[in-house]
Amino acid sequence: MNKLALFGAAAVATALCFPSDAKADPVLNASIDANAEALSGVNTGNGGSFVTKAVKNALAWTSSQWLYCFEVSTLSAAQWYEDITTPHNFVEITNIADIEAGQIFAIDATGSYTGHAAVIVGEPIDITPPAGYYTPYRTGQKQWALPIADSTSTEHGQNAAFPDSRRTASGFTGSVGGTAYLRLYSDEATGEILSYSWSVTSTNEANVFDQSERPFAIGELDISACL
Repeated sequence: MNKLALFGAAAVATALCFPSDAKADPVLNASIDANAEALSGVNTGNGGSFVTKAVKNALAWTSSQWLYCFEVSTLSAAQWYEDITTPHNFVEITNIADIEAGQIFAIDATGSYTGHAAVIVGEPIDITPPAGYYTPYRTGQKQWALPIADSTSTEHGQNAAFPDSRRTASGFTGSVGGTAYLRLYSDEATGEILSYSWSVTSTNEANVFDQSERPFAIGELDISACL
């Protein structure tokens, strides 16, 4: 089959508008961002299912188009991680300076943990002293609040500056789409992304995970190989 025949003209035009560094189209990134935020309050299934819905909506693809490119109807968190790191349909992002809205954050499955996936909806916010101070602090590393949209049964922590939108006066509503913040740590000198925490506000060192504990990856969609 001619690959282009499966995809509409608009989808092809969007997919082929790559900047010179071969990353995905920024217009497509913006669409992924917008669709992820639009899923607030929607029951999509958690983690990878939420990201699948946001990306599929952004591409405006049929189920056949999606299967041709991603090979499964819904990607789990572990499958998003594998696609980013292989890489398959992605350019992997490893430096804090290259993170942008519309990219995908994925945590691999390890042991009894099934992993998680989210859409990044904004640039990282520097919360390293003197910009802010959130323990645990690690010498030689910068800390960042990472705006995300996801669906989860576990709240991402809560304060006035970095809220989880699913928290209201009546409590936390889990397993629906919403916006929140993860925390990232990067090398102060190189910008290499080193570790993450589920919450900006958690002070427990055990809740900060590096690649050896819970492998994670950030990727920018590049579907040129599908066409």
